[in-house]
Amino acid sequence: MANITLDELIKELDYKQTYGIKHKEFNNIKIDSREIEKGDIFIALVGENHDAHKFIPEAFSNGAYLSITQKNVEYPHILVENTFEALKKLAGYMLKKSNAKSIAVTGSTGKTTTKDLICSILHLKKCHKTKSNENNFIGVSKTLLGIGENEVCVVEAGTNHIGEMAEIAKFFKPATVVFTNIGNSHLEHFESRRNILKEKLSLLSEKTYPVYNYDDFLLRNELQGKGFSCSLINPQADMYIKNIKNNSLILRYLGKEIEITPPKDVNIYDILLSVAASLVYDKNLTRDEINEGLRSFKHQALRMQKEYLNNTEFILDCYNANPDSVQYAISELSKKPGKKMVILGDMFELGRYAKSLHRKVGEFLSSFDIDLLAFGKNAYEIYDKVKSTTNEALFFEDKKELVKELKNRFDSYDTVLIKGSRAMKMEEIFHLLKGE
Repeated sequence: MANITLDELIKELDYKQTYGIKHKEFNNIKIDSREIEKGDIFIALVGENHDAHKFIPEAFSNGAYLSITQKNVEYPHILVENTFEALKKLAGYMLKKSNAKSIAVTGSTGKTTTKDLICSILHLKKCHKTKSNENNFIGVSKTLLGIGENEVCVVEAGTNHIGEMAEIAKFFKPATVVFTNIGNSHLEHFESRRNILKEKLSLLSEKTYPVYNYDDFLLRNELQGKGFSCSLINPQADMYIKNIKNNSLILRYLGKEIEITPPKDVNIYDILLSVAASLVYDKNLTRDEINEGLRSFKHQALRMQKEYLNNTEFILDCYNANPDSVQYAISELSKKPGKKMVILGDMFELGRYAKSLHRKVGEFLSSFDIDLLAFGKNAYEIYDKVKSTTNEALFFEDKKELVKELKNRFDSYDTVLIKGSRAMKMEEIFHLLKGE
């Protein structure tokens, strides 16, 4: 439990005044009034379309002892100029107070999986991590506020606007930053991969140790000779796969070798980076400890989630989508035995590159023996590239019409992958198919 005293709050916050405060010690600091428990502090955030001051009565009804506000209210409070700034200051303070060693995970794809893998490998430690993929500066702040008495804190850090990562870096200075890759996500705001790279690198400080994907040429060019690098086959990297034996990988790193058994349906880069980051944190980790962590790893819901209907395996990978993650999912699907189908929805936040990148996915899909059902506005571009190939391809503007067609044919497929951006709610296709 993350305890903080009134004296600490007064010291850390640039406050204007205090009012009606009866308690000297508090439990957790939260920004959602529905999650407040007895003894907690509620921070009333104010955004363009949101003012949490209206939820202060609910917070105190649920047991809050104190609120941090931008307005005078008739409840015990500390008045500050900006509650967002207060949130960030307290987040940074709670990390410092905990003495936990922090690991940040950033990149275009694989952040959540890599974060969860690291905590799974470090299962013998007291590990605190980002819930789900709450990775903007509010999510990072929430993670740090709840750190408590943990040995390690693994934080997912993401951004979709220029300057957001630098904003996170003002209050979060991780000991290690894991860079998964620099892909084509969020091009709507960044315009180029080099701009995305620049944004991600702003999380580094002089004392931060980078762990990175050596096979990503943008990361390699920027970070080569620094930190710890991972590659699939390049022996110039600090860690690479020397050999594959049955279902195991022989990793070579810093003059040593270790045999690991990777979990199924997980990007190999996420595995390498998570093993590397864990060894950077604790160089004494044994092979057995690492493999136990890899065996116990489980995907979050809607990430390569397996479901079955009759004799057909459905893979629901509907949490999010960008060109890199879609192509990876397609390549993994191609390894499955039997007849295969992919149902693809729109990928968002690609800006003026949306059509060309959807067509690029269609071109990639065309090289595999995989049938396609496409749904959405820009997913038409995927369909348009596939329809002239030997693969069967159909396009739908209505989800229910797609499901109606799917009911007539899914039994003839061994595996069906469903993927699209979160806002497309592609998992509804499976639930409608089941009659839910």
